[in-house]
Amino acid sequence: MTTARTSPGPLARRRVLLVAVLLATLLLAAGSAHAAVPDPMVRGSYAVTTMDPFTAGTVNLQEPAAGGGAATGPAAAVTLQLRGSLYAPIGRTTPSPVLVLVHGNHSSCDSGSAPDCTAFKRNDRGYAYLGENLASWGYTVVSLDQDQLMYYQDSPMAKGMHQRRLLIAAALDALYKANQEPLGPDSTIGGSLVGKLDMTRIGLMGHSRGGDAVTSFIDYNRTRPEPGRRYPLRGVIALAPVDYERRAPYGTPFMAELPLCDGDVSNLQGARFFERSQYVAPGDPFPRVQIGVHGTNHNWFNSVWAADGEDSNPNDAACSVTQPNNIRLSGGTSTYDSSISPATDSGASGGGTYTFVNRGSGDPALMGDQEKVGLATMSAFFRRYVGGESGFDAYMTGERNAEGLPELPESACPSQQISGVSRTGQAGQTNGLRIPCAERTLTSYFAAPAEREDVIRPEPDDPLGLSAVGTALTGGGFANPYLDTGGVLPKPATTSSGYDWCNPEPDHFAPAQLGKPGYPAATKACPLPAIGDLGGQSGIRENGPVNQSYGLQLALAWENPLAATGKPATIGTRIPAAKGDVSGLEALALGAAVNFFDPRNPAHAGEALWNPAATTQDFTIALTDAAGRTGTVAAADQRYGNALHPSVGDTTSKTHVILNQIRVPLADFAAQGVDLKQVRRIELRFGEEGKPATGSVQIADVRFQEAAAGPQVLADVPGGPGPATGRSTSGPDPVAILAATPRAQPSAKEPDVLGLAGATKVGSPTRCVDRTAPSVRVTRATVAGRRLTVRGRAADSGCRRSGKRAARKGSVASVQVSLAKATGKRCRFVGADGRLGRSMGCGAPVALVAKGRSSWSLRTVRRLAAGRYRLVVRAIDADGNQRRTAVRTVVVR
Repeated sequence: MTTARTSPGPLARRRVLLVAVLLATLLLAAGSAHAAVPDPMVRGSYAVTTMDPFTAGTVNLQEPAAGGGAATGPAAAVTLQLRGSLYAPIGRTTPSPVLVLVHGNHSSCDSGSAPDCTAFKRNDRGYAYLGENLASWGYTVVSLDQDQLMYYQDSPMAKGMHQRRLLIAAALDALYKANQEPLGPDSTIGGSLVGKLDMTRIGLMGHSRGGDAVTSFIDYNRTRPEPGRRYPLRGVIALAPVDYERRAPYGTPFMAELPLCDGDVSNLQGARFFERSQYVAPGDPFPRVQIGVHGTNHNWFNSVWAADGEDSNPNDAACSVTQPNNIRLSGGTSTYDSSISPATDSGASGGGTYTFVNRGSGDPALMGDQEKVGLATMSAFFRRYVGGESGFDAYMTGERNAEGLPELPESACPSQQISGVSRTGQAGQTNGLRIPCAERTLTSYFAAPAEREDVIRPEPDDPLGLSAVGTALTGGGFANPYLDTGGVLPKPATTSSGYDWCNPEPDHFAPAQLGKPGYPAATKACPLPAIGDLGGQSGIRENGPVNQSYGLQLALAWENPLAATGKPATIGTRIPAAKGDVSGLEALALGAAVNFFDPRNPAHAGEALWNPAATTQDFTIALTDAAGRTGTVAAADQRYGNALHPSVGDTTSKTHVILNQIRVPLADFAAQGVDLKQVRRIELRFGEEGKPATGSVQIADVRFQEAAAGPQVLADVPGGPGPATGRSTSGPDPVAILAATPRAQPSAKEPDVLGLAGATKVGSPTRCVDRTAPSVRVTRATVAGRRLTVRGRAADSGCRRSGKRAARKGSVASVQVSLAKATGKRCRFVGADGRLGRSMGCGAPVALVAKGRSSWSLRTVRRLAAGRYRLVVRAIDADGNQRRTAVRTVVVR
């Protein structure tokens, strides 16, 4: 077909000019939007006071001896001082959110022997750069000292997790009490914190074993028995964590941060937390975040540990500071100087660290590139969810990629190039500029159910045949994803479609401890290299699999399907009309990983050993609407993230297969004419013309997510002006959710599980204590169009004056509605997305938060399935007292 072109007339020229003006306006608006995203590196307006050390009484602990034997040595009962570092804003007139930081396992002493060192190392001081920054914005930050506790831990098995979760509970109990009244003479806090703390806004960060501890504490805190106090957690970070307790965190926003050059927890166990947590509690209303960071090691997020030198990263092309093209980030701006501290500095790295002279300093000028990344990611998370500062959402979702920006703020982009010689005479260097800032991080965001439509997970009951929307999973043209010479033997048979499913989580993590032979193995293992090859189990911590995302996933491999069949290999599913309106969501997201060891992928050699962008996989994502219009995008587009860049590294402990996020803005499909209100099919195509002809990848968790209207969960204040105060005004209320969760029953026989220690007693409260539950009743419950509307009233009487204790007016904090289909003692609850969840015990209800308090109402967000439902309403007051209505039956026809 030929077309003729003529010069535009005056009207056309005016139209062109108008379009140009509109485009310029849009670009300016976009630039303004970028400028409005707050910078987590900047310090706030508050001056900061540091209490170092702070002490807050004592705590009684005893680590169970998992292997049996006498309660002596590390298993002995002990009374330890609650102590650490405290950073607080000066002059703040409203209560501060509380953040507790928990370091991991490290040496306890600078001199002497644990548990009674002559000079303690003070590992808690290593996060001063984070504590001071957050305190300048109005947060009170406590970093717990565990130098003595580390002696009292069952290292062969329990690893001190029991001790640490009780220490966290005791610290929060002490802070709660310090907020009510002055502490006693065994505390340096005295009355300095009375009325200063907002105990409705609490966040935790744990590093290494501390990461496992804070993750474990989520479960412990949720069901903590009387008389222990429970605390509303608004955000928990596991930084380079271990996974000794095999937890699946839920009930709070959660972030796992993975240092991809970790020389200690080199199998990146935090990825397990992220993957396991996604579907463990279908009605859980909070998001999950995972951030992997190239060039970061285990120790250098803590400045005290950085001063002790390097992790174990020998000779790896990407991760060793002695290798010429390494991509490591500095752990401080200092280098070893024999004239300053020849006898005390270990100086085990020449790549830039802290020293024994300046370790524990919060001075921003001393931060290395690794501390800057840690500050940016952790501060952004805490301020987003604990403070409710919604402007930080862009750092959580990965959306900055689509805007052509790195996921890190520019101020945190690595820039340092440091070289030096260690105390042992070994030369080393780090280079933050070796790879672009956009290549440094891999952010994955798993939205709350109310902001997410799952499409392909895969499904536990039928992983190869069923989608998450109930339609058939179809496809073909794939090759067997398992290698003839790989680590999964015998090689699984090829399925009818070629693709397969797997879950790398081993049945036993330490089979030798159970007297079982061989390496840890999964019931349905994912593709693996041979045991002795690069990435093989013989060289991995715990001898686990190189695929560290423990969850259901699809294994896909293709071998030039165009040449064999004339068409690409495909996998996809139909989307029912009832679930095809995704116009209220922002992005299509999925988890993806490249099996770097498979020869069907680009060669793992040369520059690819240290440069993640040297090679990539790619495939097509296609979305089709009801009218048959199809939009396609290339999954490897830089705007969608870096998930398809294979692992770097040439030593087994530094190679990884981890599911990372591909995030495609739905606007990219809409721009091709796809009607987002009527999406009918999603398809992934492999081996198309212009794409790699062969390959092997892992795929999981295909979903539409993120509310197009903006952040919905715990978004209390726009932008980043500093934290909100008090109960949440946006999204689910952690206080109310915790109050509605049943406690465990006390049992002195199981203190390691139930933790009876730590009751909070306030000696002389100035106000009466409210122990009376509020009243609640349903005034009307109607069903129209298969949607339930329920209304009612609630009231709380508070408590009366008693002696010197002033009366207090009561207030209803939350009204929650549970709606469930029951079969015997099992229930399927209606979740926040309006759908029935999976079968669970009726005693642990999923609750929907009603609108209003004294006069309240709730309407289900979508049409209910026909049947009989149990309706129960609970009212919770500001002190956690609650009352529920009798069960009533609602019939939906």
